[in-house]
Amino acid sequence: MNQHSPSHDAIVVTGLGCLGAYGIGGDALAAALLRGEALGAPVDRRAGYHRRNSSTTVATVAASAPDFVPWLSEDAGRRMSDLSQFAVVAARMALQHAGLAADGQLTGDRERTAVTIATAFGPGGFTEQLALQVLQKGGRFASPFLFTDCVANAAAGQIAIAVGARGPNNTICQREAGPLLALHQAVEDLRRGRADVCLCGAVDEMKPLSHAILDRFRAVARPHAEPGDDGELPRPFDLRRRGYRAGEGAAVLVLEREATARARGATILARVGPTVRAHDHSAGRMGTGQQPEALAEHLRERLGDRLDRVDLVVSGASGARAADAYEAALLHAALPHHPWIVAPKAVTGEFGGGTLAAALLALGGAGIAAPRACDRPDPALGVTLHDPQRDGPLRATCAMLTAHAAGGASAITLLERP
Repeated sequence: MNQHSPSHDAIVVTGLGCLGAYGIGGDALAAALLRGEALGAPVDRRAGYHRRNSSTTVATVAASAPDFVPWLSEDAGRRMSDLSQFAVVAARMALQHAGLAADGQLTGDRERTAVTIATAFGPGGFTEQLALQVLQKGGRFASPFLFTDCVANAAAGQIAIAVGARGPNNTICQREAGPLLALHQAVEDLRRGRADVCLCGAVDEMKPLSHAILDRFRAVARPHAEPGDDGELPRPFDLRRRGYRAGEGAAVLVLEREATARARGATILARVGPTVRAHDHSAGRMGTGQQPEALAEHLRERLGDRLDRVDLVVSGASGARAADAYEAALLHAALPHHPWIVAPKAVTGEFGGGTLAAALLALGGAGIAAPRACDRPDPALGVTLHDPQRDGPLRATCAMLTAHAAGGASAITLLERP
């Protein structure tokens, strides 16, 4: 078979790079997931974007500039937005993990290496600075330096430049569903013969302006709560859930055809199953749909008996009231055998690709504790999160990842232990 022709080989994950409020790397994320504590830091409110009674907490990247130096030089980093820095660091980490990089550069066929990155908001910091320059001084004084990295596809482009990837380069902006749609696009590039290696994942930065906008739309958990309770904690499927905790970070995977990966002796982290994409037309522009049972029926039609093999759900539930209810109804309708369920966004926050990384770690045997804040499951939802201390190790062989975006887009992906 010609190496550039469509392939029906299985697609596998051979590398992972990630960073977020937990720090840098899979070990740091695994430790945070096992603790089960929501990560967060005070929001910088000095710019005056926030209202007096607004949310005060955000899950920001814990790493500092020196932590990035092994992956990104100071000269290169100062030319990038935070978003692009996060993406490049995670991509180089993933390539090294996969055994496909030397000195931060690809060692394989650069022309046959693709990049697909999802981002919910793009490089908001650079965009804000550029807009302020235009508003305060006029367009003639706007910095071209800022403009080069203020568009949504900047991160994917910076990855390609940094590692030397010259294949297809895609950016997906589909809010919460973006990470799984990026994974689907990477699989399609491999199966259709457009690439031999794909870097795919998600990256987000959470600047005060973006956080304030989310707060005004009542998306993030708000501080008003019952006495003695922190109302801003993210509580997926919990009776007291009030919204998610906005976060930032990056997760990048290396995908290859299984035959190619095995031929070069790579360690296979997971085999990628199908992704089911759907849109619930009953959803408003900023809301969740009203037809989870229809999505469950669509899943059954597309995946059939594969759903019966699912023994772990890595849920996209984040603590949003309507979205968590939608997710619970979908899971009950699609998976009557009730597999274990985990909700990593209770620790990492919404955005930044934490669910992708957490799913790979879970398939590799990492424990994911029931979030400490989720101690009062909502009886109307009927979902109990897995806890290693109570339920024993996960020992999952087939994980289903779910993501439902505001506006109605959904993506569900299967990952299997090799």
